[in-house]
Amino acid sequence: MDHRVSRRRLVQSAAATAAAGTLFHGKPRTGWTKNVFVQGEPIELTYWHGWTEQWAEMVQYVCDQFAAKQSRIVIKPEIVAWTEFETKLTASIAAGEPPDIATLFGSTAIPTFANEEAIVPLNGLAGYDDAAVQAWMNPNVYNIGKYDDQVYGLSYWAGANALMWNKAVFTEGGADPETPPALIADLDALTDKLTIRDGDGNISRMGFSSSDLWLWGTVFGGSFYDAASNTITANDPNIVRALTWMRSYRKKFDPQKVAEFEEGLSSERAQNLDPFIAGQYAMQVQGPWKLGDIRKFGDPSFQFGTAPLPRETAESPNANWTWGDIQIIPDGSKDADAAAEFVMFTAGVGDPEGYAQRCTWGGRPINVPVSLSVLEVPEFQKVVADYPGFDVFIESLLNSERVGSPPVMPAAAFYNNRLTSTVEQVLLLQVEPEEALNQLTEDVQRELDRAV
Repeated sequence: MDHRVSRRRLVQSAAATAAAGTLFHGKPRTGWTKNVFVQGEPIELTYWHGWTEQWAEMVQYVCDQFAAKQSRIVIKPEIVAWTEFETKLTASIAAGEPPDIATLFGSTAIPTFANEEAIVPLNGLAGYDDAAVQAWMNPNVYNIGKYDDQVYGLSYWAGANALMWNKAVFTEGGADPETPPALIADLDALTDKLTIRDGDGNISRMGFSSSDLWLWGTVFGGSFYDAASNTITANDPNIVRALTWMRSYRKKFDPQKVAEFEEGLSSERAQNLDPFIAGQYAMQVQGPWKLGDIRKFGDPSFQFGTAPLPRETAESPNANWTWGDIQIIPDGSKDADAAAEFVMFTAGVGDPEGYAQRCTWGGRPINVPVSLSVLEVPEFQKVVADYPGFDVFIESLLNSERVGSPPVMPAAAFYNNRLTSTVEQVLLLQVEPEEALNQLTEDVQRELDRAV
């Protein structure tokens, strides 16, 4: 199946794509949890997620849509802070009082939960049809919910990245507001031009900065894990080069001054005080939801552009990084079969029109849909047309030749945590990139060998 998409296809109808088969036509479940449903009595399922503010309203909208399609299952959403989500989820499962469904922000915890039999594989549940799911989903997104030949979760949507730039800041700084950086060298030059510092080096506006090594390691051509040999490859020379480049901005602008600048920024969810909307960054890597935030919270005169991520060289392929907001079923769920129906619903399997509404909650972009079928839904096409730049996010994910995603292996959560702290040390100039990544590789490999 061809999973590439043209820009033209995003804004006008094209030949129909094969949709998934019957929604709830799968194998009988294998007894992971007791089914307590009594005919005629609706079953209430508790659903944990970490979205707050406007995004909590989005979750309620999804639950209301599910309720409108059937009356047998009632979903009760509960907010649990992302910062303590996995800790609380683990404790609830161990205590035998888990939620019936939960959304993981990213897939790194899935192998650990699966090895501990703390989550239920979907394959054995009556509400799951793997053939239909694979026919429906982008393979990069499908695979992030798999581990050890079992499917443990399905994502709401596909995470995607693009570069956004503030056109007024470009004009003010003497840069062409219609020309985004195509190459890393262009990004460097614009960052120099557009960063504002006072005589003491204090930063009031940053041209660009990033601490996301998963993303930039992929852009630079690196591979973080070799599944065939079960080998950690965080010290891949391409990843070393990416981290060295990321550190170059801190060396140039003083790591302490950059840290002070970042500490003074408002949260991304601070509406009109969002650092990009407020003009504190000239350029920033963002997701599609930012388009809706700008429309909702930005000044009507705010002018911006959206472009694919800069490449290292003109010959380098386009690259991106995807992740998921992944629905899983904890062991101990009151009714795993009923829970699987909601998981399938949130992933949109076999329902392009309904899923298009959930992917564009409130008539605005949220993330890239998991299925090409959605691109042909008129309601979705209208949102693409109404929000210039949404097509860039979609294209940049679906057409990139190099798409990275979190490694699927038992030490994935450990890897993610250690990589974050390693990058932080390097950006503070406390250790050299190659040395730090060699140590990271050794530490994670040791943890992986212990886990398998």
